[in-house]
Amino acid sequence: MEEIVKALRQFRDDRNWSRFHTPKDLAISVSIEAGELLEIFQWQHDGHDLDGLDRSRVAAEAADVLLYTLMLFDRLGLDPTAEAMRKIRLNAQRYPVEKTFDKPASFLKALK
Repeated sequence: MEEIVKALRQFRDDRNWSRFHTPKDLAISVSIEAGELLEIFQWQHDGHDLDGLDRSRVAAEAADVLLYTLMLFDRLGLDPTAEAMRKIRLNAQRYPVEKTFDKPASFLKALK
């Protein structure tokens, strides 16, 4: 992960873009890119059908979401790996296997 963050910093700094990468603008960019990722799946009747899926387009948009998210973590001085692991541990507590195994999302909302 650190290798990716270093490459992102270098890319940003080579272009003198640091001043444009505010937390607000990075968060907005995450949302915009996530919307572009969702657009690929819009109007598909079966979300499980991978045959007609343009995987390279999905990969490009998902990578944009990841990269902007990593830039946001970096700008805020947060360790993305540590924060992701913390969230996984929290979710494991909130959604224990014995209560949530094979349950739909609508059931999980009742646990909150």
